[in-house]
Amino acid sequence: MSPFLRRLRIGVLLLVLLLAACAPTVAPSAPAGETASATDEAAGPAATLRIGILGDESTLTPYTYVTGYPGWNMLMLQYDSLYQLDLEGVPQPWLVSAASTSDDGLTITLDLKEGITWHDGEPFSAEDVKFTFEYFKQYERSRFTRALVPVASVAAEGDTRVIITLSAPAPSFELGALADVPIMPQHIWAEITTPEEQPFDPATNTGTGPYKLVEYAPDQFYRFEANADYFAGAPAVNELVFVKFADDAGSLAALRSKEIDFRTQIIPPEQIEPLAATPDMQIAQGPLYTTQMLVYDMTKPPFDRPEVRQAMSLAIDRQDLADTIYLGAATLGSAGWIHPASPLFNAEVVTESDPARAQQILEDAGITDGDGDGVRELDGTPISFEFLVNGADSLRLRLAELVSEMLAEVGIQANVSAVEQATWEEAVWPGFDVSQGRNYEMAMWGWSAPVQADAVRFGTLIHSDPAFGNLNLTGYANPEADALAEAIATEIDAAARAEMIGELQTIVARDLPFIMLLYPDGAYAYNASIYDGWAFMTGQGVFHKLSLLPETARP
Repeated sequence: MSPFLRRLRIGVLLLVLLLAACAPTVAPSAPAGETASATDEAAGPAATLRIGILGDESTLTPYTYVTGYPGWNMLMLQYDSLYQLDLEGVPQPWLVSAASTSDDGLTITLDLKEGITWHDGEPFSAEDVKFTFEYFKQYERSRFTRALVPVASVAAEGDTRVIITLSAPAPSFELGALADVPIMPQHIWAEITTPEEQPFDPATNTGTGPYKLVEYAPDQFYRFEANADYFAGAPAVNELVFVKFADDAGSLAALRSKEIDFRTQIIPPEQIEPLAATPDMQIAQGPLYTTQMLVYDMTKPPFDRPEVRQAMSLAIDRQDLADTIYLGAATLGSAGWIHPASPLFNAEVVTESDPARAQQILEDAGITDGDGDGVRELDGTPISFEFLVNGADSLRLRLAELVSEMLAEVGIQANVSAVEQATWEEAVWPGFDVSQGRNYEMAMWGWSAPVQADAVRFGTLIHSDPAFGNLNLTGYANPEADALAEAIATEIDAAARAEMIGELQTIVARDLPFIMLLYPDGAYAYNASIYDGWAFMTGQGVFHKLSLLPETARP
């Protein structure tokens, strides 16, 4: 594509979107006539697929991508992990041809597939795997460094054998590390000592994955080109253009007008039927393991008082949230965190809505409305606080507004403050490092599907040590919960591990380090005349690497 043509495409799309009052920043659109479906063998791969995103994901290296979703998913278009989740969400060998684990669970031997190359043509080898593991330990990147904590050592034997020695059994090592950690090229990253500061450079964004990031305009767009020599099979789409939108409404308008062909965010429930009635538009729908929840700073009033947290949970009518915001397309949140559909769900954990009981708990604790203004006081101070939400996310904004109304009914004033995504993230999770503390009172939050899908990761949400509890955004500290989380992380007996996970659910439901609201279903709209190869992965939706590969290339 010539620079002139690219600039022309950007200009045309910008004009169209502005006229439609969509207000996103934009990227190139596909030339007229290049609309072949990837499943049409006669037509061949789709030429260009235009995808809407809401946030800028920085330069999309393992150290600079911003969000777990869609940032990690975009990252993994460029990179591969040793294992890959199949459409059932089960880890399968990917860069690996054979694997074995010792009887004590401490030694993992991996034989790598031969003939795999990096985007720049250099051969992929066992030394790259060894380098990656050691690099993440030397230069911390929370998600991947945490996943590799159990690794005591890693050795390369020849070009294709990797031997991983663990310091203790790690029951979810396949799911949490082998199927999650992006393998990086040693010949590029060995000289990089400030990985979080690297400017965009296509050479740095070199992986073994099905796509290569070739162009990035901050707060505007990303452009990926297919890796035709991908070891698993040539991608089903030649070019991906990710368009950054200012808000949810803008991306929806662009989807309806077919200025984009897909967006990574789920479709608001009330939009499903109108979009399904749009010519060429199809809907992919299924349950997700993503979460909608309340987080708060438990180290400060009023959230340091268990009575306040209990009253807040009881004041919230989760069924009303599901019916009003999701039109019933959601599972009600469990106070114990684990999804009710999970085989590890503790059915003895009961999550109730009872505003009258909430008010009684507050009254019994002496938290009353002394001046009659409708807001209760705690130690003479009104229970009134800022309630942060990402203003670009219309569903979360509506949830926050409805939750605020429910809390007001029991005398708790949560003042909704809609802010930009970066402001929201930096307040709740400064530098994406919980050891830096927190700068918020209460916020709408949620975790991407992998956190819920791997129950062993439960401990990362509640452990008081930031090195273990790297997702503990609320400052929760309970020695009993810490001990259970540590035991779960190393217990290889499945039955014993399940029992401990059930016990931890009971503790969390009692202490409420966060308040679970909902587990939304996922509905994704896409223009099937452009591409109809989207595949729903259990609990994780349709935006993942496998959706952009032909069926024959999927595990």
